[in-house]
Amino acid sequence: MLTNKEIKQLIWEKADNVASKLGLEIFDILIKGSNKNKILEIVIDKANGYVSIGDCERFSKVFDPWLDEIDPFDKSYELVVSSPGLDRKLRGKKDYERFKGKLAKFILKGKEKKHPVLIGYIDDILEDQIKITEKDSGKLFNIDLNEIDKANLEIEL
Repeated sequence: MLTNKEIKQLIWEKADNVASKLGLEIFDILIKGSNKNKILEIVIDKANGYVSIGDCERFSKVFDPWLDEIDPFDKSYELVVSSPGLDRKLRGKKDYERFKGKLAKFILKGKEKKHPVLIGYIDDILEDQIKITEKDSGKLFNIDLNEIDKANLEIEL
């Protein structure tokens, strides 16, 4: 019997292979739920745009037969294929560059910070800093990349 970590690694390798053949990439793989009700969520992404429902269906149709064949869990499970969403998590410099000019929310490390949460537009990405223009005030902030605890895109209405 494989551990969840080993199952996740096995699934990631196959999912990555399937995704690359379909012009997609794997954003994340989550194994949730109890032993009775497992949910395997595979989050796919597309380098040059947003993931459509059709992309999720295509991936699922190719990946699901392999998953049925290896049957990774003792009990039944549900496969969910999704996109990172409009408010997707930003995972570092590469994502900041990809979404330059977009509105994002940054949660900074350290409770003593004057602005522990900053919502603004990604202006520029330097070697070890990101420049953000705060949405409400228009003030420019230079934030060290290592000071960012979490970041995600914000939906702009």
